[in-house]
Amino acid sequence: MPTHKQGTVEPPISDREMGKAGSSDIASMYATSPIHKGDITADSIKDQYQAEVLDGAINDGGHTFGTFDPNYVDAPDLNDVETGGSGLPASPYVPNPSSPGEGSVSPTDQPAAPDGFGTTPSATPFVGVGSQLSPKAASEAISKQTLGDYGFGKSSK
Repeated sequence: MPTHKQGTVEPPISDREMGKAGSSDIASMYATSPIHKGDITADSIKDQYQAEVLDGAINDGGHTFGTFDPNYVDAPDLNDVETGGSGLPASPYVPNPSSPGEGSVSPTDQPAAPDGFGTTPSATPFVGVGSQLSPKAASEAISKQTLGDYGFGKSSK
């Protein structure tokens, strides 16, 4: 991951010479630009992105998705998953493997899964909680992130 900052609205200052545009010449040609007037800065762009994209709801005006909240406010809590027979899953992690019985294809005829079937997900092979973490808990932690939290060498775990 790169550790340098991407130039946005604060380009490096340059003199007019072969292959370079003079910064002062550009500023005088586009004096009414919000960049040259100081109305837009790298910090103001970061603040706007944090507020409108990371912390706020995104609305594409009905083009494709309508309104989308990147904070995953509706993420499921695995403790709230209803389990059992009649087409319900065996656990929040696996479907019910039981057959509805001879002559039936209706999930409502399906008995509950065998005791203990799929109640605990397998351990993850790497560092971290992985499959043991509820989507709700993960979403809440991720939605608290801000710009700059995912910097190189800054992992909290």
